Amino acid sequence: MPRLVAVSGPCRGTARPLVDGQISIGRESSNSFCLSDPDVSRRHCTILQVEQRYELSDLDSHNGTFLNGIPIKHQAINHGDKIRVGSSELVFLVQEDEEGDASGLDLSDEAMLVEVGAIRTEEPEPAARSGIEIGRMARDLEALLRISNVTHSIRDLALLQRELLRLIFEVIPADHGAIVLVADLDDQPRPICNWSRKAGDGQQPPVRIQHDLVHRAVWERSVIHASAAPPGTDAQNIVCVPLESVEKTLGVLYLISGTAFEQDHLNFLGSICRIAAITLENRLVLEGLRSENQRLKEQIHTSELVGESRQIGQVKEFIGRVARGDSTVLIRGESGTGKELVARAIHRQSPRGQRPFVAINCAAIPESLLESELFGHEKGAFTGAVATKKGKLEVVEDGTLFLDEIGEMAPLLQAKLLRVLQQREFERLGGTRCLTFAARVLAATNRNLERAIKSGEFRQELYYRLNVVSVTVPPLREHRDDIPLLALYFAEKYAAKGRQPFKGISRDARKLLMNYSWPGNVRELENAIEHAIVLGLTEEILPEDLPSAILEEQSAAVATTRYHTVVNQTKRELILSALREAGGNYPRAARSLGIHHKYLHRLARNLNIKRDSADDGEG
Repeated sequence: MPRLVAVSGPCRGTARPLVDGQISIGRESSNSFCLSDPDVSRRHCTILQVEQRYELSDLDSHNGTFLNGIPIKHQAINHGDKIRVGSSELVFLVQEDEEGDASGLDLSDEAMLVEVGAIRTEEPEPAARSGIEIGRMARDLEALLRISNVTHSIRDLALLQRELLRLIFEVIPADHGAIVLVADLDDQPRPICNWSRKAGDGQQPPVRIQHDLVHRAVWERSVIHASAAPPGTDAQNIVCVPLESVEKTLGVLYLISGTAFEQDHLNFLGSICRIAAITLENRLVLEGLRSENQRLKEQIHTSELVGESRQIGQVKEFIGRVARGDSTVLIRGESGTGKELVARAIHRQSPRGQRPFVAINCAAIPESLLESELFGHEKGAFTGAVATKKGKLEVVEDGTLFLDEIGEMAPLLQAKLLRVLQQREFERLGGTRCLTFAARVLAATNRNLERAIKSGEFRQELYYRLNVVSVTVPPLREHRDDIPLLALYFAEKYAAKGRQPFKGISRDARKLLMNYSWPGNVRELENAIEHAIVLGLTEEILPEDLPSAILEEQSAAVATTRYHTVVNQTKRELILSALREAGGNYPRAARSLGIHHKYLHRLARNLNIKRDSADDGEG
């Protein structure tokens, strides 16, 4: 039968059973367990059996009821729990075969003294045979299981620490606590999460941390138990338990209490910290990987739109402005200028950045298949539709849909896409159920859509739907200042990819790159640099490593320059000879050449022929 045993106080050694599943405690003689103590209320508290469990309830006593050192109002109790009422400490025992005789219990009134200093965490001593010790073990084991379940079910680091502290405070009689993580012993430790018993789930006040105790616990890898008396406050007991993971000490569990910590508290905290340290280490590693992943993504983002020219700066500024909204964007520009890179940059910087980005090339997919690619189809919708297939409009969910080469879309599909943009819903081919379209739409084209509208090749209503916000990506010939930067970026990229040494681009090769017309824009430049890296025989890009088109255009330009030089030299000699024969008379020289004298004057100026001092006869 469950019973209550007094282990200290005026009734030390007294045991009372629970009659009909309940027992009352108080100063009045009518109580089942009467305690003659002025600190005990007339009716102080009760223990009541509810089905298969027992509950302790405080009856609005003046000095409160404490369960395992923690003040409670209503709390479930287990075998071996300690109840403090006034100056008496009572132990609740359930199993009869383990409770033994009350006289066999250790009923010493002497308080346990803990030496101030370093206490090595050791495994608990073998359980005593008494019901009290076995009850404490059962209680601690249950708490450890609950903490283990929590640590393996919460992924967020801050929430994990908060729940860990909350569960610890259900067992340990601490007033304030914090988990202090120290990345490096030379760093100033900081509380990642703190907890106060009075605040509960509300706003937590800051906890004053003695950093010397934290450093000592981390360095010595041992429990530090000390007392302190801050100005204007009562004496406080402080315990620092190191959080030792597999490879290092992550920090400490820092607890403050107005009452003394007992040895079983320290043993319990040691077990908790060993469990928690492994979980915290895993969460820290995971957060580090996530941060590194985000940093690499940002690095990729900043490197894709390479360029420092005014034109590229305007495009980057445009991306930053439109990314925050949900407006449809029409990206215009010649082929190879990087329209898809602009679309991806808008998506990554938008609130949808973690959602899907789906691109579809309207010119690369046959018209007969494009509708199925966009809308999807039901099983049996057409010959060959052996299963249901989701279209791009469905796969993109609430991410971003990029329609490349929108100007090449067939008129029938233009009408269907217009309806999707207007109604924000669609149906699969062969289906009857409307599906919601929640994605943002970005479109790109290298065609003149205004001219296509006039020729009837593009629907005007769709144009207005797509052209809410528009940007034109400049061709490479309009921002030649970015050619060296782009060339170096692509060279380093493909050299690293092919694991080839790369030192730079020669002066003559740079001159060829700067003077080339680049009809294929940035895409052609990227291909040219990859060609040079793959076929080059040295660690430097030389002119002969570049594609033949660049070399041939340069040769043609040199030949054209030579032709004009020879022609101008011949004109100069012919005019000078005619002027000498005419004695410097321009009209006479013009007649001998068969041209108008005003044209002769213009030729002389263009060829930098100075006028002779002789009279030209025009006066």
